[in-house]
Amino acid sequence: MLPLLRHLGIVAFGKVRPTANKVGRSVMAGAIAGVLGLTTYVALLLALGFYLTSIIGPIYAALAIAGLTALCAIIVIVVVQSINRRAERRMEARQRAARARLPDPMTLQLLAGVPALMKGRSLLTAAAIAAVAYGVAKSQGVGDRN
Repeated sequence: MLPLLRHLGIVAFGKVRPTANKVGRSVMAGAIAGVLGLTTYVALLLALGFYLTSIIGPIYAALAIAGLTALCAIIVIVVVQSINRRAERRMEARQRAARARLPDPMTLQLLAGVPALMKGRSLLTAAAIAAVAYGVAKSQGVGDRN
């Protein structure tokens, strides 16, 4: 019995360890790339600061770099808000479409009462109730591919 369970476990969960290893490697690579990217960003800011200091002075160089960084941050925030707004509109449109596909509330109440009608009934009565429920659902357009 134990070898059978071991084989079933390998069949069911055989790809868990390689997937976990792959995710771990991806997270580690992402962390290393993030640290290196941040280091590159700081080095570029320092180089820009040194260059601008020789041209316009240290105070104006610091203000120019701060202003440029703030402008970049504002641009990123505006882009992210735009993407979020677009995704929210798309989600609301899907919800409206899903609500439009629902049958009217009276039909929903009728269909909700079907299980109570079928309790303790014969097979023929259950088939008749199922046929009525099917007819009501089809009259409301359930299952149509429009």
